[in-house]
Amino acid sequence: MNIVLTGMRGSGKSYYGKALAKALNWKFLDTDEMIEKQQNGTITEIVQKHGWPYFRKLENAVCHNLCENLNLDEYVIATGGGMIIDRENEALLRQNGKIILLYRDIDKCAEYIANDPKKRPPLNNKELTEIWNDREKRYRQSADLIIDVNKEKDPAEILEMLANS
Repeated sequence: MNIVLTGMRGSGKSYYGKALAKALNWKFLDTDEMIEKQQNGTITEIVQKHGWPYFRKLENAVCHNLCENLNLDEYVIATGGGMIIDRENEALLRQNGKIILLYRDIDKCAEYIANDPKKRPPLNNKELTEIWNDREKRYRQSADLIIDVNKEKDPAEILEMLANS
């Protein structure tokens, strides 16, 4: 099986994904990075040029490729913030792993985004709150485990929580 990390932009999916992969000696994949490499541009550039619906189609294609064409085992996968909202993506990811929602307060997500070296499309607290309100139910429904990362967690602590779920 694999570990699939979901959550809002700025919740720590890539950070914790890399740490968990290292702790488990597994491989790490970041779906946003895969899209950027495939499109030869940043998410900001892709969205500015083609819009969010186009980006969501790219997410869906990456999800299908990961789950249907690769022999996934012992991966930690950090998904884009909107990946799990699509029920088809959720079903594919669920077949291949445990879905963990990383929860971080919106203020902390906004603070991270403001200092994000990747310079993703900017979002303020109000916009993040609106997105969270739209997505919260789906995030929670799709999660096998919800982990509050408002206080930084050690990867071993997350693995213990996963083992006990």
